[in-house]
Amino acid sequence: MQLSDLQYLMAQLGPATSDILLIVQHSDDQWQIEFEEDLSLHVSWHQQRQSVIFSCSLGCPTVVEREQVYALLLNANLLLTGISGARMALSQPDDEVMLIGEYPMRSPSTEAMRQMLHEFLSLALKYADLIASPSCLGFAEPMPALPGDAVAGAQRV
Repeated sequence: MQLSDLQYLMAQLGPATSDILLIVQHSDDQWQIEFEEDLSLHVSWHQQRQSVIFSCSLGCPTVVEREQVYALLLNANLLLTGISGARMALSQPDDEVMLIGEYPMRSPSTEAMRQMLHEFLSLALKYADLIASPSCLGFAEPMPALPGDAVAGAQRV
């Protein structure tokens, strides 16, 4: 697939996908997609790897929950290794949590592109909810003491 294929797909994507509100092309190889779910997705083309890069901000953790969110990011990256092209990161200087995905474009079809966007969007929405409320995972609960455990009361990660 070439950049011209992606440009064609991006032009077709808006009318073919109901939950897309707006697609703005910033340059020949960069777009911003606004979704109904109040999520903004940046799309760019990586020429050397012949792949599409998706990225979006998932929110900024509060100072109180920052450590829990960092543990979540590390766990998420471990779980996503080998099964997804997505990974979690922090943007500087604001410590905004980012979801970044790199996907090789094997099939230049609108349906394949919609499927990739849908998978990335569903992952982004799930993690955005966790970033907004990491305490729902029970990270702040003390770990139960085990017999002979020298680290009783440590924080769950």
